[in-house]
Amino acid sequence: MKEFDALFFEFFQKKANPNLILSKKEFYSFTIKIAAFSDRLASLYPTQKEIAAESKKKWMSESYEDYLLYKASQKK
Repeated sequence: MKEFDALFFEFFQKKANPNLILSKKEFYSFTIKIAAFSDRLASLYPTQKEIAAESKKKWMSESYEDYLLYKASQKK
């Protein structure tokens, strides 16, 4: 869980930093790793399978183009 928390917070810190733009590879590396943690959580906590599946689906559908639009809006 500590690994997940660290990865999750690192991603959001970088995403929130208006002076930093992640490369496409970095962005998808974060989202795929976070989605993979959802699978692990589902296996560790079977009662959370539905929540984990929704979380994985959300993270796998993250778009780099949407991220770039978000970053552009930070500069306004």
